[in-house]
Amino acid sequence: MKNNNQRKPSSSKNQQANQATPLLLILAGVIVIGAVVFSSLSQSTTQAVGPVRIGQALGDFSLQDINGKTVRLGDYKGKAVLINAWATWCPPCKAEMPLLNAYYQAHVDEGFVLLAINAGDTLQQAASFANQTGLAFPVLLDPASQLLKKMGISSFPTSILIGRDGKVKTIQVGMFTESELESKMGPLLE
Repeated sequence: MKNNNQRKPSSSKNQQANQATPLLLILAGVIVIGAVVFSSLSQSTTQAVGPVRIGQALGDFSLQDINGKTVRLGDYKGKAVLINAWATWCPPCKAEMPLLNAYYQAHVDEGFVLLAINAGDTLQQAASFANQTGLAFPVLLDPASQLLKKMGISSFPTSILIGRDGKVKTIQVGMFTESELESKMGPLLE
């Protein structure tokens, strides 16, 4: 014989769970949106950058390098910086890299920074070229060339030389010769 005095579990627990479910979904949605926003900001920040102008500060930006590290221009305050916009499909860009690499290695101890911003190549393409060429300086990725477009760069290679004061000193469209690199970069290292 069944005991009719036994009660079924109260439906109030189910009601509480049903009321909590929308709150949990909203909270999960907020966390996911926050993570996406944080991730996109940490990968590429270019809000402060506009067209490059001689005599003006470039503005700050950050990009991922071929090793997954975030590199920020603002971390190099007080140093002489050469930003080189390049691509693996650009023969003059590739021809210029050994010269830039040699200059970088000869002057890195003097506060010289070289940031090579790759224009639209895949990580694999940029990393393969950098590794084959033995590049010692950071190779940054601008997959959709968004940063370079904001800077007003559309020809490759293009180099921007920034003095220790943070201001653009020279914009070089086309590849450097050894004497041009020395005459334009050398004074910035003094």
